[in-house]
Amino acid sequence: MVDVERCPECGIPKQVSDTHEWLNNGVIVLKGSPGIRLAYIDCEPLDPLFNGIGQLIGTPVEPMVVHAVRRGTREYIGPTITPEIREQVRTDKDLLLTIVNALILTTRINGGGCMELKEMRYEYEVGDFITHRYLDPFSAPAAMGEIAGSCEAVTGNEFSDCSYTRIAPGTYEMTARATRVPFEPEGRQQPPQYHWKKGDAEFERCATCGAPREFRNYKWDIDLGTIRSTQTGRRITIIGPAVYEHVFKEMGKKLGAILPVVVIETQRRFTRSGFYNIEEITDGERWRNQLILRGMGNLKEYEISPKGLRLRLDNTCMHLLVLGMVQGLYERAFEKESSVQWELSEEGVLQAEISPLFSKFLI
Repeated sequence: MVDVERCPECGIPKQVSDTHEWLNNGVIVLKGSPGIRLAYIDCEPLDPLFNGIGQLIGTPVEPMVVHAVRRGTREYIGPTITPEIREQVRTDKDLLLTIVNALILTTRINGGGCMELKEMRYEYEVGDFITHRYLDPFSAPAAMGEIAGSCEAVTGNEFSDCSYTRIAPGTYEMTARATRVPFEPEGRQQPPQYHWKKGDAEFERCATCGAPREFRNYKWDIDLGTIRSTQTGRRITIIGPAVYEHVFKEMGKKLGAILPVVVIETQRRFTRSGFYNIEEITDGERWRNQLILRGMGNLKEYEISPKGLRLRLDNTCMHLLVLGMVQGLYERAFEKESSVQWELSEEGVLQAEISPLFSKFLI
């Protein structure tokens, strides 16, 4: 059994409450690193999303997801690893093992699944590898990408030879191998420059740890590496949204202008199948609070009726998934096919309108 220190009042792991800062504008950041944004997302739709995109375009996208997440993870956590640490792990394998174990624990605390180190070789040469046994990953291809990207961030080497195999229901073996030593990425990405709009959101905080009291309704199971709502039963995970925005950016390079349409349509279909409750969109105040607490943005304008839906979401992230979810829920609520028009400003303001097309679903 993995034991972590928790808030005695709300039960949140202290690693979360001590390092995450909830702003009043729908944004969560890492304390001390305000440029690193976090989000709490429903993770069960991720693999259906990737599978659905593949079905719509006629080719699997999992390899693309693995390598886009690998690159995104490297860029996301790389700045937290100093050159001195990278140099030290070349010869200090105990330090490397300490870092690996810390990343494994963080993955569990973040709801990423139960990851265990199975085997590792690190001689600072091509062919070095790390293998994990992974139970219930939040997303199989994304988890594989995070493992490889973390290896690159810590060691400064390239781990682009990635493979994962399902060895039992819900259980995978994942291996990342070094392909270039050392490795300096060409065209290194600059960290995203956020220009967040101010907010005035208010929410009740835990008197002991300062995290939103709403999270007392979530169960952190560190042994399983899961976070679940005690009200809906749904599983969430904590991610860096910049990583997944990088995934869609990389997909866009391959698929072109059709990508946003494909992502929104895939998410719409999944949502309409019944994963979410209709009340989550018809109750605007409830939905606004959930977006703020999850770090998904600040809902400033919202109107919904059988005649359509209109919204403005400041400081949005992963906007394509938000649009597909909203459209799918609107269609379920009013039994209408719909179209969506949207615009995203450089400041992260999402404005969207959903309009009905027909009175009943076309199945």
